[in-house]
Amino acid sequence: MQPKNLFTLERLNHTKPLFWLAVISLIGAVVLVPLWMSDPRTLGGVSVWEKPLKFFISSAIFSITYSWLSSFITRGSRWVKRSGLFIAVSLVVELVLIVAMASIGQTSHFNVSSTTSIVIWSLMATFISIVLFATLFISTMILIQKDQEFNLRLALALGSFNTAVGMGLAYLMTWPTAIQLANYQGIAGSHSVGASDGGPGLPFFGWSTVAGDLRVGHFFGLHSIQVAVVLLAITLVVPVMFRIPLLLVGNVTWLGFVGLVTWQSLRAEPFSAPSDLTLTVFSALLGVAAVSFVLLVLSQRRSRSKPLN
Repeated sequence: MQPKNLFTLERLNHTKPLFWLAVISLIGAVVLVPLWMSDPRTLGGVSVWEKPLKFFISSAIFSITYSWLSSFITRGSRWVKRSGLFIAVSLVVELVLIVAMASIGQTSHFNVSSTTSIVIWSLMATFISIVLFATLFISTMILIQKDQEFNLRLALALGSFNTAVGMGLAYLMTWPTAIQLANYQGIAGSHSVGASDGGPGLPFFGWSTVAGDLRVGHFFGLHSIQVAVVLLAITLVVPVMFRIPLLLVGNVTWLGFVGLVTWQSLRAEPFSAPSDLTLTVFSALLGVAAVSFVLLVLSQRRSRSKPLN
């Protein structure tokens, strides 16, 4: 596939509900910036509008990416477009509830302090689960598109499955901590491991700098599809023998990195202060990736140099 045919406005606008959700989310993020900067109210040590702002940005990126991805699916396209609609509706519900709770100065996630809060949290969990299953369905559908180039199917399927994994990692945050069980305050679940939420964190991202933070793996995993798209774009300008190795090793290594930072968080270790053990495992991951890439390139080279009988 030629680059000029890969990234077009027509492809970005392929699944209308997702495209327009991306536009609305981007506008919503712009609108929220002044509130984020001017409203003095805080929640968990940050502006009450920080979580909605981040979710609007994430929703815009996710929606436009999957609208674009769906343009490569012809077999079962009707069901894919319906899945896109389910994703759009579900994300709208998520965003509305997050903004509503922020506007009254209450947390939307892990909040079980009242019947209303439990209903809202349950709705959010239900609709994000719909997004997860719809993402898995779209991932499967792009993989079985026989009329698309293999490299394209491989890149987008691997990236999309990795995104689904990253989305699923959010469920690790929903278990109540020992501190919460011992001293119930209406919150069941936490981003942090080894400390309470609301402590020192990285600017804007908010990831804890004194404990593990499960949002790290969730974030990197959720954006795996964008990494896959970048790898796919690179394959358009590198020699043929590098393409499949780059897509395979790149996507698998990225998933390994997501697993590594999640493991790091579960050990109550801050992402910003990796231990020697974490750095050693990371180095090993890069080493395995490098060796795997070289071996796959050599395999590709041998297969292409074999004479035809």
